[in-house]
Amino acid sequence: MVLPGAPSAAALLVCAGISLAACGSKGDAQVSQPPRAEPARPVAAAVVPPEICDLYAQEDQATAFEWPELAAGPAPAAASTWRWVNVWATWCEPCVAEMPKLTAWRDQRAAAGQPIQLAFVSIDDADADVDAFRAAHPGSPPSVRIAGADQRVAWLQRYGLSDGAIPIHLFVSPTNRLRCAHAGEIRDKDFAAIERMIAP
Repeated sequence: MVLPGAPSAAALLVCAGISLAACGSKGDAQVSQPPRAEPARPVAAAVVPPEICDLYAQEDQATAFEWPELAAGPAPAAASTWRWVNVWATWCEPCVAEMPKLTAWRDQRAAAGQPIQLAFVSIDDADADVDAFRAAHPGSPPSVRIAGADQRVAWLQRYGLSDGAIPIHLFVSPTNRLRCAHAGEIRDKDFAAIERMIAP
């Protein structure tokens, strides 16, 4: 393989002849020749996004995470750990079905010494809808609610996401950067990819 900037074979032969002629004269000072080619530099490996991510950004290129305008109550407190934000609705069957799996996984990671904040944000039309759902499902996790459709669309667009099907999963780094977004239900095999992504 010829490196860019390397001399041709003919040029090397000419240079070698000149060099030998100079060495044959005892009184001539030896002149150090500059290197004929730049040393090879390692090529940076391409970044391979985690397989769980539909959208992915490295830490130094990721957008700072901000909550949308919420209907009532304060936004969940900022975390010093990874944060998993789940966008859901009471009428979304896949959203409801995966909730116990997400909370069980969070508890397992905490027990293993790798805590992660799991936060739910509903796109339901009214707080009463969320309250009624939680009353019917006492073990369901607490959730905030986006104030309205306009706020939801603007919030998702900020991160390059379309206002389409839910659930949507957002993974925010400990420095509050949105690193990964996944649209659709989390499958059992996805948890291993998430664990690799958030590993210290």
